Amino acid sequence: MSWLRDVDRWLCAEVLPNQHAFQALARRLTGSADVARDVVQDVYAEVLRGEGWRRANDPKAFVMRIVYCRSIDWLKRQRIVSIHALPDYEDNAFADQAPDAFERLSGREELLAVLEALQTLPVRCRQVVTMRRIEDLPPKEIAKQLDINLATVERHLARGLAMLAERLAERGGGWRPRRSSSRRSIVVSGE
Repeated sequence: MSWLRDVDRWLCAEVLPNQHAFQALARRLTGSADVARDVVQDVYAEVLRGEGWRRANDPKAFVMRIVYCRSIDWLKRQRIVSIHALPDYEDNAFADQAPDAFERLSGREELLAVLEALQTLPVRCRQVVTMRRIEDLPPKEIAKQLDINLATVERHLARGLAMLAERLAERGGGWRPRRSSSRRSIVVSGE
């Protein structure tokens, strides 16, 4: 067999008889028989490419150490988390969800604008809008308290909200009332 190199003979005589021990170590470290076989094959390829085998006094210990190191390398690669897997800072559940100073100030200004516009509504419309949208009373309760029928309550509500929207729009910025998702109250948004 003249086509065999010295490293090939060394591998066949000194290393391959210990293959089960190498695979057992890699399997114990990686937790997978398939990965262990791959690690051991990669180690064989590494040994065949290099010159370190010539200086090895104990071939089994030499290859066992490389198997150990490559198994640990594999484990480290498995623990690496892609930066793309991390959520954006804005989506972070731990981020402070409280409004900042600008949002609080804007909210106060919007509330004052709504309250001023509300004061300009006719008395009955203002009462119905206030009871329905601010106090969150049902239309039947409003009709009972004001001693008017339900259709009149709904008419005053529709008219009052339309007038409120007009007044706010006149103040500038395309203001319009809309329902919030959590409560039935006026939420003013500038668009």
